[in-house]
Amino acid sequence: MKGNMKPAITHLVCDCDGVLLDSESIALRVLHEHLLPLLENPANGDKLHRAIASRLGMFTELLLDELEFGFGLNAAQYADINTAVGIACGDEVQLVPGIAEALQKIDLPKAVASNSSTDRIVKGLQRCDLLALFDGHIHSAHDVGRPKPAPHVYLAAAAGYGVAPQHCVAVDDSVTGVRAASSAGMRVLGFTGVAHDRHGMRQKLLDAGAELVFEDMQELPALIEALLTEQAA
Repeated sequence: MKGNMKPAITHLVCDCDGVLLDSESIALRVLHEHLLPLLENPANGDKLHRAIASRLGMFTELLLDELEFGFGLNAAQYADINTAVGIACGDEVQLVPGIAEALQKIDLPKAVASNSSTDRIVKGLQRCDLLALFDGHIHSAHDVGRPKPAPHVYLAAAAGYGVAPQHCVAVDDSVTGVRAASSAGMRVLGFTGVAHDRHGMRQKLLDAGAELVFEDMQELPALIEALLTEQAA
C-alpha cells in the first residue's frame, strides 16, 4: 500500500436541497416575494435577489439575519416566512434532473445531511420517490443542533453508518455545505446544476473545499467510480 493512499470511499452522503431536490429556486422566489415589499428602496430588488441566492443552503433564520437591508423582522415575520418557504417547497419541489438515475447506478450506502428539517426532507423525498434509497439515514441540522457550515450534520451521517467520515464522499451545492463536509473530513464534490449562478458558484465551491465541481448529475456515477478506482490502484 502506498503511504499517501487516501482512505477508501465506502459511503455517499448527499445534501438535500439543490442536490437531490430542486427546491432552492422555490425558496429563492418565496423569500424574494416576502422581502421585496419591506425594502426601503424598491430599486434594490435585484441586489436583494442576488443576496438571497448567494446564501441559499443556510438556515432560513440565519440567511435573513445576514441580509443587510435593515428589515428588522420580528418573531412573527420570521415564522411566517419560514412557514411559507416550507409549504411552497413541499408543494412544488421536483427532483434535480438526473439524480434518481445517478443514485441507482451508485452501489454505495447512502445518507442525507441537510440544514432542512427532518419533516421537510422526508416529505420532499417521499414526494419524489427517493426516500427508500437512503434506508432511514436522514440527518437534519435541526436535530444535531448546529447548522452547516459546522460539520455536525455530516459527522452525524457518518456516525449513523458507524464509519469514519474519511470513508465518505459528500455531494453539496452550497458554500456552507461544502465547508461543513470538508470540515468533517469527507471528500467533497460540488454540484452547480441548479445554481442561480453556475459559473460564479463553481469557483466558490472550489474555494470552500470541493475537490472538483460538476453541473450535470449524469456525471456523478462516473465521478464516484473514479474515486473508487483511484483507491484500488
